[in-house]
Amino acid sequence: MMRFQFVSCLFACSLATFPLAHAAPEGSSGKAYPDGHGGEVFFPLGETSFADEVVSYTPGKPDGGEASSDPSVSLGIPDYVKNEDESYLTLGCGGELVVRFDDNKLIDVAGPDLYAFEVGPDVEATAMAVSENGEDWVRVGRISGGKAEVDIASYVSADDAFRFVKLVDLRQVCSTRTPGADIDAIGAMGSAAKIALDSAVLFDSGEYQLKQGGFEALDQVIAQIDEPRSSRLEVAGHTDSVGNAESNRDLSKNRARAVADYLKVNADFSEGAVTTRAYGENQPVASNDTEKGRSRNRRVELTVRMTPQVDGPGEPLVEILGIWHSRSNGIIELQRQGDQVTGHYTSSDGTLAGEFVEKDVFEGVWIKDNSRKACATQKQDSEHWGGMRLEFDSAQLDVFTGYWRYCDEEKDRGSWSEARRLL
Repeated sequence: MMRFQFVSCLFACSLATFPLAHAAPEGSSGKAYPDGHGGEVFFPLGETSFADEVVSYTPGKPDGGEASSDPSVSLGIPDYVKNEDESYLTLGCGGELVVRFDDNKLIDVAGPDLYAFEVGPDVEATAMAVSENGEDWVRVGRISGGKAEVDIASYVSADDAFRFVKLVDLRQVCSTRTPGADIDAIGAMGSAAKIALDSAVLFDSGEYQLKQGGFEALDQVIAQIDEPRSSRLEVAGHTDSVGNAESNRDLSKNRARAVADYLKVNADFSEGAVTTRAYGENQPVASNDTEKGRSRNRRVELTVRMTPQVDGPGEPLVEILGIWHSRSNGIIELQRQGDQVTGHYTSSDGTLAGEFVEKDVFEGVWIKDNSRKACATQKQDSEHWGGMRLEFDSAQLDVFTGYWRYCDEEKDRGSWSEARRLL
């Protein structure tokens, strides 16, 4: 499986010296932060590693009350002091929070990549998903029971990089003073540094030929990349929303190529290490309703990361198909890896294995350590198993009802209460 060899600082000096950078990383040296439970967590890019903006917050029911309902306290470095303040966000039972990284991107590195500072007495079960654009989500597992970190390696490709993180409380602690997960901060231990360059510095209006100021700006970038031969660089073009969307996409593509071509010729990158993307007006970082906002959106972003090391072909990626909540069976999770579909349900710590016989019907077996009836044969070294079927309301798999039986019986013994998707 591909892994990233990571260094704590990709740049020889601070990017804050750039007059042309909209969002220059300020905390580029590594630092350890208290985890709220007596330990520490190290982040190679320091303050740059943490979420910068709240995209959305939907409190669960019940919620945490006015004292812990401000989502902005989940941004930046962790600053919760036990028994002294309430500088954390309570998601509420089933609540959802989406945040964005502005000056870095989440990537896969060796070991854990993503950390949620959950500061309650226990790490309450919380599902996590990541996205590049804030619309298409990849589920990457969950934190619970003292585990607040996630390794995204099984779920994403080695070249993927993400700007958005979604947290969804899994409704397991709903009757306390602060129901649901209590979030102090969200950080990317696996971080790629990002530099946003003002298009006005690089190009004349509407053009994609680099001007003199652009050459000088890119020379500054080259001087500050510490190990270009060991690095990979993605150049992404962005525009404001003025004009035709297709023309804006073409302009962003040509500008990204112009920057990439200059860096390929003048920096010591390996063959194929510099790639381009064109987003046009589709990923604004500010409102297009004002000139100041439009100016921020007209940019070229450089994302610098270490070259991945290939350890072998690796296993197929795991796709988490969904996480559902049922009153009778707790949290149910299904995932697909290759041709295999497996799952887990929390009510009795049971596992599931089977296949989708139709787009909206899963058939297989449940297996657990103990039940009311032992079978004559074993499944996965257990005598306690039986057939089961999950019937979903649609191919979107949002709601299902489950039916179960013991051993190799042909008739259903009972059903699970309706389960609804949480993530």
